[in-house]
Amino acid sequence: MMYRILALSGLGVFLYAPILIVFGSSLNSSRQMVFPPSDPSMLWYQAFFSDPSWTGALINSVVIACISSILAMALAVLVATEAWRRNTKFSRFLIAGISLPFLIPGIVFAVSISLVASMFGLLGTEVGIILGHVALLVAIPLVTTQLGLSQVDSEHVDAATLMGLSEREMLFGLVLPIVRPYVITGGLFALIISMNEYVVAFLLSGFSVETLPIKIYNSQRYGFEPTLSVGTIIYIGFSLVVLSYIATTGKLWSLLGMKHLE
Repeated sequence: MMYRILALSGLGVFLYAPILIVFGSSLNSSRQMVFPPSDPSMLWYQAFFSDPSWTGALINSVVIACISSILAMALAVLVATEAWRRNTKFSRFLIAGISLPFLIPGIVFAVSISLVASMFGLLGTEVGIILGHVALLVAIPLVTTQLGLSQVDSEHVDAATLMGLSEREMLFGLVLPIVRPYVITGGLFALIISMNEYVVAFLLSGFSVETLPIKIYNSQRYGFEPTLSVGTIIYIGFSLVVLSYIATTGKLWSLLGMKHLE
């Protein structure tokens, strides 16, 4: 028992120590990123939210992440439910094709999608980044939606069919209420990853659109300062809030295969 406690404690330190160090460095009153912080203050948080370049990058990230995750959820539901209803080779091939961008190396997909975006005049636009993130991240809500569809009892479907329900009535009255938590969970995971995604956003931005990860990277090129830590802490805080919501109201334990904790 003691060894387990020590192992878990060591794991906790390994996981959370970097976050605590970054948070501490964001409280420095000087421009140096040191830990523990010297003369702690909220100076750099004020600098972050008073600088249009930082707030603009944050807003761009939030807008792109929200829209792309919503579109990814909608596309995932359409494809997964159609595959569930038809269960044909073509539907399985379609799911595999849609999931492929998430499985190949990120830089390979980023270069490919940037070439496509330039052909349609979307390079350097938020629309281009959104569509790139949808193509990249749709696999996540697609997988969670399929998992939700696997929870639909075939006996209930047969009973609904015998009662004369149409496919539309069965879909909206029986299937979607069961699948909804899984869809939302997948969409929230896509939201978190989109907020943090750098490679695709960088190649599609064309130096015209700056998201928070791009802004942090660009700022590092000119020297470290605590504002970088503030941007990082904001993202970490956002991710923790979303993950906490998933853990308490979503289907996180089911997604992890621990159904007894549901």
